[in-house]
Amino acid sequence: MTIETLTPHSEGARYVVRPLSSADFAHLQRLEAEIWSGDGAGELCPHYLRLCTELYGDWCFLALDGDRPVGYVLNFVKGTTVYCATLAVHPDYQKGRVNYLLIRAMVSKLLQENVEECRFLVEPGNDDARSVHHALGARVVAEVRDYYTPGDTRLWSAITRDDLERVRARYTRLKLVS
Repeated sequence: MTIETLTPHSEGARYVVRPLSSADFAHLQRLEAEIWSGDGAGELCPHYLRLCTELYGDWCFLALDGDRPVGYVLNFVKGTTVYCATLAVHPDYQKGRVNYLLIRAMVSKLLQENVEECRFLVEPGNDDARSVHHALGARVVAEVRDYYTPGDTRLWSAITRDDLERVRARYTRLKLVS
């Protein structure tokens, strides 16, 4: 699956979103350093990134601007539940279409598979991410204290198969109108 934007980027390149491959490990490490090096939680463990490229590549997506990796979404599957643990976009691309395209690729995959629930992990104060989750129909189902370190709180929000079907109906109506 490859998802491309309809409008070219201002520099002439088109964004492309595709599933991860083994070769994307280096891209994820570089993006991690560029995105999270100044963040209190820090970069993800390289073993976590390797799991994504080797075992969950079909469920994880990389966004590119031409040949440059600019964002990713990392998901894990357990039974009929998908866990969206990380969605990250390079700071130079955060207010553009990259976030939307990554979410669109993920939702498209969720709709294609036998998924009953998708859970999103997010910091309580990350209003941008929470608004995206809310637009998909997500509801907070758990607050977990001391998630990564003492004092670190994370929220799990969830969407169900019914929420996904409402997203499908909304997307189908938009396509019919265009």
